[in-house]
Amino acid sequence: MGFLDFLFGKKRRVENDFFGTMLFFEIKKEPHKSYFECKRHFKPAGKAIEMAINGDMSGAMEKQTTFFKRIEDNYGAICRAIAPLVESEFKNRNSDFRLADFDKQFEPVYLVLPRCETAPVEWEISFETKLDDEHSFTVTMSGFEAKHILIDG
Repeated sequence: MGFLDFLFGKKRRVENDFFGTMLFFEIKKEPHKSYFECKRHFKPAGKAIEMAINGDMSGAMEKQTTFFKRIEDNYGAICRAIAPLVESEFKNRNSDFRLADFDKQFEPVYLVLPRCETAPVEWEISFETKLDDEHSFTVTMSGFEAKHILIDG
């Protein structure tokens, strides 16, 4: 075991029928924080995006699979919920800013799915945009309601 494995837990590859090849990050001192990383095709983006999925080696991911499909199916409504938060942040920098078409101007690049054991599900989605190529935008969602935005970069 290497030093980083000692600090952050051991990593193992796992195959999942839906999410594909995933890398498992075990957090031994706080097992509820253990998670998988993977890339998965995301229909609204038309390409694979990176994901973090909370879970354990039991491999039970039915709830996350179902919720991921709901995100894909409701992506338009999700974008409409997120757009006001993003527009507000941009207006803080430029009061004349108007968001023309969120789902065309912002590209989803990362999803964080929890264990989906409570409702509403608290999850995160991150975006990149050509409007500001120096920052990424991470939105915390409660169900399909946008709660908070974090601008990183």
